[in-house]
Amino acid sequence: MIRFLHTADWQIGMKARHVASVGDKVRAARLQTVRRLLNAAVEEQADFVVVAGDTFEDNQVDNRMVHKLMSIMEQCPLPIYILPGNHDPLTPDSIYLRPTLAGNLPSNVHIFTNPDPVEVLPGVILLPAPNFTKKSTSDPTAIWPDISSDTINIGVAHGSLMIEGRYQADDFPIALDAAERQKLDYLALGHWHSLFSVGQRTYYSGTPEPTGFDEPGSGCALLISIDGPGEEPKIEALETGTLKWVRWEYDLGAGIDELRRWVKQRVEEFGKPETVLLRLVLAGHLPSDGGAQLKELSEWLAARLLYVDIDTSRVLTQPITANLLNMARSQPFVQALLSDLKVTAEVLGQPLTDLPPELTAGTGPSEELLNEIIKKGFLAEDAAQAIRVLAGLSEEV
Repeated sequence: MIRFLHTADWQIGMKARHVASVGDKVRAARLQTVRRLLNAAVEEQADFVVVAGDTFEDNQVDNRMVHKLMSIMEQCPLPIYILPGNHDPLTPDSIYLRPTLAGNLPSNVHIFTNPDPVEVLPGVILLPAPNFTKKSTSDPTAIWPDISSDTINIGVAHGSLMIEGRYQADDFPIALDAAERQKLDYLALGHWHSLFSVGQRTYYSGTPEPTGFDEPGSGCALLISIDGPGEEPKIEALETGTLKWVRWEYDLGAGIDELRRWVKQRVEEFGKPETVLLRLVLAGHLPSDGGAQLKELSEWLAARLLYVDIDTSRVLTQPITANLLNMARSQPFVQALLSDLKVTAEVLGQPLTDLPPELTAGTGPSEELLNEIIKKGFLAEDAAQAIRVLAGLSEEV
């Protein structure tokens, strides 16, 4: 029986431009995660660790970051086998050929620089498929030679399984039956950041530390146990993530106050809110004073979480409403203006909704009604003032 840890897509040195304000903390967290998963491998009595590509963000990662990673890896008593991926391929400028790394490689760390089979333990063979370019239309697993079925055979590759709609032709396409074709006991894949499997022998471990808000099933590594040649592997997912990336969606139909209550309740459920990066995606209509309230909510969140992004790209504002036209019947000039605004709003994809019935009485934009409309959030103060002026002008005309 053998046990090993399958991991991939560490992307050490990640630029994190999408969360630039906390980029340093995001990069540091990835090193903490590596330490955590290597410790887990030791605690689980694994025989070795396989990193299936993209250990580094790219081949330009600075030497200091390389030294930091190597200092963590050299403290691990287990052999660690690293496959170059599409982010850090074996090109002439490869980070793996840099003197900083090649000349200081810990004795327990091994880089796959060719596709030759490697016997890592008696009767246990690793078949690597290192990436030599950033893109390729060839199946990286197709180059493996025929091997004996009397050994435990583990493939290690980095690319996209050829699932319709989930891969591109130049993204190192991997046949769905690669494990069966090569008579593998297990195929350890990297490149997709979420835990994913095809059959019982082909797995993506996902990234051990999420890189964004849309990576469900990430933040783990896989502990693989195989009793012997031809035996079905036993898979156990180990949680490894340091930071928590969360994406929430909320419709503003219930109002800003309900949003505030809902958000605060959910934040209280976080065990370590200071490790959370949040993207809050809002939709629906925002009242005229909603901007100030959202700013206050954002500040409340920023004081508790590591990072906050409130996305209002799907939010519609309503400076004026359809039934306000009825209030302007006694002033045709104002009615024409509001009619034009209504048409413009519809053309822009922001159709105006009706006011509550209690606000529709009357035949003109009286001061009392305008004040009530502002209070209810259906009209901005500056827009109301413009209506007052126009109404007065129309009466003089």
